Amino acid sequence: MVLREERSGMDKKFFELCQKVVSAEGLEIYDLDYLPGSHELRLFIQNPETRTAVIEDCIKIDKAMTPFIEEEEWMPSELTLEVSSPGVYRNLTSLNHFKVVEGQIVQLTLKKKLNDDLEGLPKKLKGQKKIIGTLIEVSDEGISLGIEDLKIDLKYDEIKKANLEVDIA
Repeated sequence: MVLREERSGMDKKFFELCQKVVSAEGLEIYDLDYLPGSHELRLFIQNPETRTAVIEDCIKIDKAMTPFIEEEEWMPSELTLEVSSPGVYRNLTSLNHFKVVEGQIVQLTLKKKLNDDLEGLPKKLKGQKKIIGTLIEVSDEGISLGIEDLKIDLKYDEIKKANLEVDIA
């Protein structure tokens, strides 16, 4: 997984524009995805205090973006804008995303299966690509995940996908 820290091209232009519009409404961008093939812009917003967004927030940002979508010369003519909350099972795609949820439960999809070279690996985890555990530590290089009594250190490039998991206990 490549952490999304630097943006370039159209992605950067969209991010800068959305940053201006979203912050003017007292909200913040959680994440942004531009899919050039389908001309789709997915904007995930949140209230900095509640770390979520309600439907009224999404409608407000959608309406605030409309004049820019219609008037900016660089904007694709067939753009579809989706504005939403990052959701309960939010994707973790940046270092900040990981830092904010440190101590919470996350689900990771790994690029390679867990194998026997991890000392103390429970039998049920051997050969698994999807694992759920407590995010113990976050650094610039990777994370430490606690599963039962085991601590697993992973580099970001070993992770295919990461999501916040809901603790229903």
